[in-house]
Amino acid sequence: MPNIQVLPQDITDKIAAGEVAERPSAVVKELVENSIDADATSIEVEILKGGIEYIRISDNGCGIEPNQVETAFLRHATSKLKTIDDLYRIGTMGFRGEALSSICAVADVDVITKTENEEEGVFVQFSRGKVSNKEEIACGTGTTMVVKNLFENIPARMKFLKKNSTEAGYVADVVSRIALAHPEISFTYICDDKEVFSTSGDGVLKNAILKIYGVDHAKAVIPLDYTEDNVRVSGVIGKPEISRGNRTRQTLLVNSRYIKNNVISKIVGEAYRNSIMVGKFPFFVINLSIALDCVDVNVHPAKTEIKFSNENRIYEIVYHAVSNALMGGESSRKAEHNAEVKSDEKKYVQEKIVAEMPVAKTLHEPVSPKDKIEFHTHSSGTDKREKVDKKIVKQYLDNVMPTKEEKEKLNDIFIGVNCLDDDVEKSNKSETQKDVAEQTNTVTDTATERKEVVRDLPKPIVQIFDTYVLCQGDDVLYIIDQHAAHERYRFEGLKKSYYDREKFSQLLLTPMIIQLDYSEADAVLRNIDAFSHFGFDIEDFGSGSIIVNATPVITSETEIRDLILEISDALADMNKTSLAEFEERTLDMIACKYAIKANKKLNYAEMQDIIEKVVSLEDKGIRTCPHGRPIKVEISKAEIEKMFKRRV
Repeated sequence: MPNIQVLPQDITDKIAAGEVAERPSAVVKELVENSIDADATSIEVEILKGGIEYIRISDNGCGIEPNQVETAFLRHATSKLKTIDDLYRIGTMGFRGEALSSICAVADVDVITKTENEEEGVFVQFSRGKVSNKEEIACGTGTTMVVKNLFENIPARMKFLKKNSTEAGYVADVVSRIALAHPEISFTYICDDKEVFSTSGDGVLKNAILKIYGVDHAKAVIPLDYTEDNVRVSGVIGKPEISRGNRTRQTLLVNSRYIKNNVISKIVGEAYRNSIMVGKFPFFVINLSIALDCVDVNVHPAKTEIKFSNENRIYEIVYHAVSNALMGGESSRKAEHNAEVKSDEKKYVQEKIVAEMPVAKTLHEPVSPKDKIEFHTHSSGTDKREKVDKKIVKQYLDNVMPTKEEKEKLNDIFIGVNCLDDDVEKSNKSETQKDVAEQTNTVTDTATERKEVVRDLPKPIVQIFDTYVLCQGDDVLYIIDQHAAHERYRFEGLKKSYYDREKFSQLLLTPMIIQLDYSEADAVLRNIDAFSHFGFDIEDFGSGSIIVNATPVITSETEIRDLILEISDALADMNKTSLAEFEERTLDMIACKYAIKANKKLNYAEMQDIIEKVVSLEDKGIRTCPHGRPIKVEISKAEIEKMFKRRV
């Protein structure tokens, strides 16, 4: 048997560094947590070249006594544990006393620190774990740690690091998570001489989210505050519209410490069941405040994995907290929606007129509500009458001279207004009115020609729930899912263009500058060629931003951003699927963004267009959307008669 020997100090330090300081982001995490434990209210993080060349952490905390600086860099030296009992009630971020010695073993470290009671600070230089220089220096209260040439003395470790931009993304992720955990602390993150984000430190979580993730996320969060069995669940959860295709926007905290727990992430996802699409993951920043003796953080050197004394109970409480918040948020959104509908009668009537007569002129002049008339509508087979502004209808009649057929239709729509009024019939048309009348005739003629071409198609009856088109064929009632039908039609067109090598890229008049996380930007930029195959023209804009010059679909910046991230996720999963599956999945994503959405009102012409698309798809034997859902449901007259007991 070989001789057993005690390893030299420099080797044990490097082994320990492999657990604590595995990459630049881990170094940043350890040093920032030390700043938090020093009661800092302002922390600045700066890196160069992904943190491999340079890391600087500055804080305004309590500082280190001059005679204790060297002691702080000894292995297992800490001010955070005094007795064995403290190990079971850890309330600080750090406690092992390993971080500084491990970092010092694999890098050059400069320390500038001063306590409030000292007139001058101290500057100490460490080179490979040894003090190379120490002198007094004028500085403010607090500590600055500078880490240079990380892993220069361990070439093997350098080989496993990723590109500078990728490592910078990991650092950005760590700093942003800690900033969300401590909104009461002002954080500034600088990468390659550019400020990435800076939080205010005002203690408001929503403001920290605004600075880190942007206004779209800050506006779409639901407050979370729930207590049960002395466990408090606080923070925010995102509304369904900001859900993502991965879990990168999920931050779980326990006593303000960022941790990773896949079970809790899945439980939160369960609370969102039926609220978000399958394959999407909700945004959240959740903090669990638990008694210190009910949590064990001494499980992993990185302290991102912990154990609960009663895991199942914790999971139940988290589920209840998220479910209750979602229900409250849903009620609030419905109340806001009802208020908007109630206060916007003019817009509602205008949309209805446009839906019934596509040539109607939009009214721009403000109208004060006065005498109300009844507005005839149908919803889910129920006849409803709603109050609208009589002046809106009169103004419409004054500006657009309806034809006789249109007047008869108006009589069906409005109750209390005689659309066949002699005064209206005899009024003189202005030049504008003549133009509108000519346009009316042109559209009517076009519609007549179109009707002759598609006269055998089912006729639109009505749109229900702003999502489904009802139409009638020979003794059959059809219900069409407008989004599914349009998505499949677009998908087939895109697929043909793609495999025929036809260009379907659309140049943007104004390029979009899209802010991403560093890791997200790196994933996109590494796959620029793949994106170009699908009609994108993307360039690096620096600091986690990209500039988009062309896209396969013209839509909002938010949807373009989501589409880019979804394709990026699909690229990451390519090793799990074939190339053909990846191509079809990507084309479907583009088609989905391109298609008419559910909850969008359609006019008669648009409903007719959807019907034509469904018929053209059925001619090719296609009856489902790309996900396999039906695009049309049929109910025969006989089935309806059986429902009403007219037929046995």
